[in-house]
Amino acid sequence: MNLYISNFHFGSDAVKHLISINILVYAATFVFAQYKLENVFSLYHIMDDRFEVYQLLTHMFIHSKRFFLHIVFNMLALFMFGGLLENLLGMKRFLMIYFLSGISAAVLQLIFNTSILYSLVHSLDMNQVQMMLNNVNEDNGLQLYSIVYSPMMGASGAVSGIVGAFARFFPKHKIFLLPFPFPLAVRQALIIFILGSIISSLLDLSPGIAHFAHIGGILSGYIIGSYVAKKDNIEIHND
Repeated sequence: MNLYISNFHFGSDAVKHLISINILVYAATFVFAQYKLENVFSLYHIMDDRFEVYQLLTHMFIHSKRFFLHIVFNMLALFMFGGLLENLLGMKRFLMIYFLSGISAAVLQLIFNTSILYSLVHSLDMNQVQMMLNNVNEDNGLQLYSIVYSPMMGASGAVSGIVGAFARFFPKHKIFLLPFPFPLAVRQALIIFILGSIISSLLDLSPGIAHFAHIGGILSGYIIGSYVAKKDNIEIHND
């Protein structure tokens, strides 16, 4: 999702701190490569022996060392959407949305991965499973491995929550969403993005991407933003 927003706010402390922490942790994964920080702090499946509860939080600050644009896109989206939202809601409510959305996004992705494994196990008897494993090709083997063992990492779920909350308070704010050559209202863009993510996930069009984490983050941010708006009587800004 390639986005552009015209209103930047440089006085957003939480946004600046989050971006700084993410960059520092990213640098640390290279400087202290021997400690394999990405293996310690990424989020593993709950059935994996390497799973730890703290990973629900720490995985938000770990980004792929092989795909530099992973952290670039996340931090750019946080910068573009987060400043305006933090100035509206304040630091505490902003951070609440950020971290709750990140955790909710991870949980939804874990549930989705678990459902795939459950369906696989219960649709086959053990003889069929053994035959399948003996005859699985390399591509299918990698997909199965990514479901069971590949950990989740990145701020995408938390940042998606910020974007979802932004859509709650600024639903008509115009953004660009590739491949569309014209600006869309942010709420419309997110609906298209969610539908595209569901299709991509079910058809496995872009393996290695936690689509349901993005969806979970957006929905969580929107729901929490709605709660905050009602509780604190904050008006929706239709820019």
